[in-house]
Amino acid sequence: MNIEISLARKSDGSLFLEAGGRTREVRTVAQAARILGRTRRQIYRYIETGLLKPEAKLLGEWLLDAAEVAHTAHSPLAVQPLPKKLRFLFPEYDISKLNAGRDKTLVISRVLENGGLDEIKWVFKRYRRDELSDFIKEDGTRLLGSRSLRLWSLVLDAKPKPVPAWRNAGIWKG
Repeated sequence: MNIEISLARKSDGSLFLEAGGRTREVRTVAQAARILGRTRRQIYRYIETGLLKPEAKLLGEWLLDAAEVAHTAHSPLAVQPLPKKLRFLFPEYDISKLNAGRDKTLVISRVLENGGLDEIKWVFKRYRRDELSDFIKEDGTRLLGSRSLRLWSLVLDAKPKPVPAWRNAGIWKG
């Protein structure tokens, strides 16, 4: 079965794919990465997991439906499994049920508090620096120990919320 495919670029730079008598606007992986604020590698993972479905592959480049990319940009990403190497950080959870997007606060807190070099590298690849900074500012005081909080607030140049007075009250003083 032969299907004729043609790709046209309009003067504004938008791409249109015509295949099987149907024309639709498409985005390249690089354009999708810019729109979604992710890396090309993450876009390829979305393709592998089925979150984004490619329309065609021309000259080695995947073409994605523009409407689907826009929808993904405005909705929370559903399929974001954690790598198996993080299993030891979540002994009380079924790691296959955790979602890197939905459970972002839990994942970041566990990795920054107890993770080794490989896990920390992963969290810096997975989350943008501003997401990690926002975590330190909003939840760092509550979820990280004082030493980890000091370290990551310096590394990420983020000023965490002040520590509540009860936390420094010294309940063991007698």
